Amino acid sequence: MKKKLIVLISVFIPVLISDQLSKYFINNGISLINKITVIKYYFNIVHIDNTGVAFGFMSGYSDLFIIFLTALIIAAVTYFLFKTKINSNLFIISSSLIISGAFSNLLSRIFQRYVVDFLDFHIYGYHWPSFNIADSSVVVGTILLFISVIKYI
Repeated sequence: MKKKLIVLISVFIPVLISDQLSKYFINNGISLINKITVIKYYFNIVHIDNTGVAFGFMSGYSDLFIIFLTALIIAAVTYFLFKTKINSNLFIISSSLIISGAFSNLLSRIFQRYVVDFLDFHIYGYHWPSFNIADSSVVVGTILLFISVIKYI
């Protein structure tokens, strides 16, 4: 239990700070729908206000519904983290990444009613929807969580 809490806090603080600071600087430094080319043809920094969840999915749903859904996911993953007997580092880190990223986006949604997305990757005409550090944390955490649970089974 103590190990899980220490890892959660150790992941939570850097994800929360880096995500919130990056969103703040994008929100105040780049005008909406504008872009800065970082690597021509591959990577831009943009400013998108996302009212949906990851990659704009569920845009148009009510704010309260998305806030409730996000809080429910955070509670479920946190419960699963502390109630399961799985103690592998991969499981603990992956759960912590999901909790941290979801919480940071939840804060943005509560205080701004949207989430700032700014990482914009594209290659050879294929374009990935813009995202942020919290989204990355949730996606990487989810992939690692599946791997850790499969290894446990």
